[in-house]
Amino acid sequence: MTAMDREDVQDLLVRIDERVKTIQEDIREINVVRRCFSHDVKIRTLERLVWGCLAGIAGMGARMVFEVLR
Repeated sequence: MTAMDREDVQDLLVRIDERVKTIQEDIREINVVRRCFSHDVKIRTLERLVWGCLAGIAGMGARMVFEVLR
């Protein structure tokens, strides 16, 4: 690979990187603008269910350990 080819490839990679960054910024803006309240409520409810299940499982595990050590 000659020095000219390397420079061309490096320039191409820089342009691709800039385009990717621009696309990522556009996607972030779209996600902020199109935020839906009902989806936020559903996601919050699902998070609470998951954390509740994890807390319940942890409680059952602690109780099992307590009973075994008793």
